[in-house]
Amino acid sequence: MNIARIGFGLLLASLTLLAACDRTPEAGFDVSVPWALTGTTLALDTHTHTRFSDGELAPDELARLAVEHGCDAFAITDHSDHAVAAATPAYFDAIDEVRRQHPGLTVFAGLEWNVPPYDGREHVTVLLDPSLERAVLPGFKEQHDGMEEGTDATVALQWLAGQASVARGEAVLFYNHPSRKDEDVTENERDLAQWREVNTLFAGFEGGPGHQRSATPGAYRAAIKPVDRWDPVVAEPGGGWDRLLDAGHDVWGALASSDYHERRNDYAPCRFARTMVTVDKNDARGILRALRAGSFWAGHGGVLSELWFILVEPALPLPATPGETVRLPAAARPVLRVKLARGPRHLGLPLTVEIIGNGLRGQPEIVASGSVAPDADSFDFQPPRLVAGGDGRSAYFRARVIADDPARGKLVAYTNPIRVVLMP
Repeated sequence: MNIARIGFGLLLASLTLLAACDRTPEAGFDVSVPWALTGTTLALDTHTHTRFSDGELAPDELARLAVEHGCDAFAITDHSDHAVAAATPAYFDAIDEVRRQHPGLTVFAGLEWNVPPYDGREHVTVLLDPSLERAVLPGFKEQHDGMEEGTDATVALQWLAGQASVARGEAVLFYNHPSRKDEDVTENERDLAQWREVNTLFAGFEGGPGHQRSATPGAYRAAIKPVDRWDPVVAEPGGGWDRLLDAGHDVWGALASSDYHERRNDYAPCRFARTMVTVDKNDARGILRALRAGSFWAGHGGVLSELWFILVEPALPLPATPGETVRLPAAARPVLRVKLARGPRHLGLPLTVEIIGNGLRGQPEIVASGSVAPDADSFDFQPPRLVAGGDGRSAYFRARVIADDPARGKLVAYTNPIRVVLMP
């Protein structure tokens, strides 16, 4: 199903807040997502498992669950261990059969990669253009699985980039449940920064880990625990994601998955966790482009059916959206607007909106917070000034929406950031 979009007229109306000002010729977009305001929004799950590794269901059974619970797209990402049957001819045949049975469902045949040097402790989702899956994934699994001695993440990333074009967006990688087995809270940001020095195949983190039916949500049983069901890399203002953003790295963390293995600990794909991705084209390539661009948000529990985060400034021809970078004078005072629609079961629920960023004091923090009454659907914040963060040239802002559900506690949704390069 396609999620109904907030009318483009609402976005244009938000421009009228500041329409009396003159445009600044130098202002504009350094990085744009051309389809962000007019594309189609799809419900996606990037991380699931079947009997081809340690899941309880066959691919066709899992696909039926995904369709039943509203997925427009999902990825089967069985483990890359040599001992399991992912990335075999039978694996691809079974997933091709799912595609034939569900022509309206976009299905990725991916892998959950044991990334070196962690001997299987750290996992990464690998998604490719479907035209490359059979040609690339078997060799990647055979040569670069981190359970095998002598493997190296740098070599693996270089090899993968040689098979799938980074520029054309034919491969996207996400660091799964990043803090689940960590003792050091800075490990993940160091890893991601190092891997992105090799190439930009890594788009970011799985901020909303799966296993949300577990007695310990996310199955985080080591020293580091989730914050309101989200990995602290994403959920803690000033945490790993914010430190990367503050340093100028455009990486994305507003991703939530089921990590479906079995019914006891996991919700079905798209039942509880959803990543809502806005695409220019409703197909696998369109989804990969949107994931690479940061054109998505994610939430738990169906509290929100729509979430918009935009930056409005009269010097810009259009509002800026997550994943985009705009260029503005340091004296500019843009409006940051969160616009939302509640899910059908949460229409009377009050919400809290927080904007996180470094553009007020040059350091990551919650820069604004406010309540959205049950009969309201938006929150605005206009920074009194903009200052650059740790990279010395830009500021960023991201948003989260918090619902205090009487039955399930706090349920949270996150957007990706908007970056502002400050001109003299």
